[in-house]
Amino acid sequence: MSDKKMVLFSVFRHVVPSDYEAWLEQMAAEGWHINHIGQWSSVFLKLERDKPKKYRFVYDPQASPRKDYIPTYEQFGWEYLGCMASAHIWRMEYEGERPQAFSDQEGLVDRNRRNMIALSVSMVLFLVTVIVLGLSLRFASDSLSIGDRNQLVIATIFFGAIFFSARLFHATDVEKPIPVNLFLLWRCRY
Repeated sequence: MSDKKMVLFSVFRHVVPSDYEAWLEQMAAEGWHINHIGQWSSVFLKLERDKPKKYRFVYDPQASPRKDYIPTYEQFGWEYLGCMASAHIWRMEYEGERPQAFSDQEGLVDRNRRNMIALSVSMVLFLVTVIVLGLSLRFASDSLSIGDRNQLVIATIFFGAIFFSARLFHATDVEKPIPVNLFLLWRCRY
């Protein structure tokens, strides 16, 4: 059995921040750990096998964090794993009661609202990309070479697959499917 594994589109499988955190915690409990989060970790997440540990993870979207953002979390014992797009990932090993990252309900709702705005903008951009590529393929295909036409078809399929992956992918460990309405998603959980 391999000591490393790659998980594709992990963020798209768990679009609700608390579901993503729970999935990361389950992976750590099974002995699969993240050593670093980078810009491409939402697409290719690298996990390494080690001893199972009890971690509390935090998925915190912050497009423009304050200068004291990272030091503040670190001051309270959180380990910074990195940032993918605008989502910062933190973890803390614990025993007993699971630590809370947000001191009040308002902070949790703000985090979920930021996440839904980021997801909504991403989905709209992907949809626009698919539409533009599809229209280009439909109306401009006569003026394209066969190679360019093939690339356009592949790009349309690729961006279409990414756009629909949030709806089609859902983790087997989550009992309910991902809600389709991303604008109201934060209300479904909190």
